[in-house]
Amino acid sequence: MATQQTAPRGIALYRALPRRAGWSYLFATGFGRLPLSMVPLAILTLTTSATGSIAVGGFAAAAAALGEAVGAPASGTLADRFGQRPVLLAGVLVHVALLAALTAGAGIVPEPTTVALAGFAGLSLPQVGALSRARWLAIAPDDLPAAFAFEGVIDEIAYIFGPALVGIVAAFVSPQAAMLLTALLVTVFATQFAVHRTQRLVPRRASSRIGGASGTTLDRRGGRLALIGTLFLGLMCMGVFFGAAQTGLTAFARTAGIPDAGALLYAVMAVGSTLTTVSMVLVPDRVGPWTRWAVAAGGMTLGAVLLMSAPTIPWVVVAAFLAGAFQGPLLLTIYGVLGTVAEAGRAGYLMTLAASSVVIGIGAGSAVAGALAQESGPVGGFAVVVTACAVLLVAGLAGAARSVLRRSRRTA
Repeated sequence: MATQQTAPRGIALYRALPRRAGWSYLFATGFGRLPLSMVPLAILTLTTSATGSIAVGGFAAAAAALGEAVGAPASGTLADRFGQRPVLLAGVLVHVALLAALTAGAGIVPEPTTVALAGFAGLSLPQVGALSRARWLAIAPDDLPAAFAFEGVIDEIAYIFGPALVGIVAAFVSPQAAMLLTALLVTVFATQFAVHRTQRLVPRRASSRIGGASGTTLDRRGGRLALIGTLFLGLMCMGVFFGAAQTGLTAFARTAGIPDAGALLYAVMAVGSTLTTVSMVLVPDRVGPWTRWAVAAGGMTLGAVLLMSAPTIPWVVVAAFLAGAFQGPLLLTIYGVLGTVAEAGRAGYLMTLAASSVVIGIGAGSAVAGALAQESGPVGGFAVVVTACAVLLVAGLAGAARSVLRRSRRTA
């Protein structure tokens, strides 16, 4: 009986999203985040082709990622203060101009200028995904599980199809065309997202008042800050997991004699994540966030250990699917808890800072895993994946233990 009642409830929650925001919003936020996954690869492909140097291409892609990590929370802060629409529209204008300048100038202007243009392009990249999560807090506060599950699914889809789209256009047309396509998507869909009527529902931060606080308030604030710190540690570890998994799977594919299949192996992980993330609305509310965190981190750890010991391609496929199947629910859980601690008028900053944490984690995971894979093969890369999962598991178990302790104190 419980299952029969829960399943329609989950379907009803997804049906509520277009009623709350409109189909135009779902399309805008879905297609508007494609450039987030396309810009780094488009910059890498274009600058490498135009300059003839993979080193310059790598520096340009790294500069774009660093620029995004800095620019995302800055744009979130501005959006909280002045509203999402003007900040996003300004970002679209500046970002598209920089992409056009990079497309025209790569291979012509000095290489440091090319890298600088890439960095500023990342800095100005409109943060549709993070600001969409902040917007859902105002649009559908009662439907956040379905809204954040939707966000997680379209993130996965974007990070599968965005790079694939860049690769196809670059291969069959030109790297310049891939960059211009990215700019076109930003222009159309980020603009549509910026001006959508829902942007008026997001509260703004009127001021940054600093006042005195009682001891009780300070204790509560300290507990909130500790929780936020744990959440951002989790997001950083999730980024390390993504970056190291991509690197480890790429190294495994090369070792197995299929060097171009690394992205396909990673797509298997994304498929597993998408399927389980969609299903998370069916999990009963009585299963608390720390229990979900601990279970998901345990599943990710198991999948990572299997990846590390995988002797064959089918084994890697199964392990990648398993790790991915728990990856999506954990990320969804972290964002869900983050939504509950976001103060009115500060959600944009918190969500964009969360996105930056993941980006920084991806960069760190890719760098460390790449260095270890160079020395020890794919096992070295997967060792970083296992480490990130282990940290997540410890954080989840600690949170679950604290939750049980608090409940026991209330009942005592």
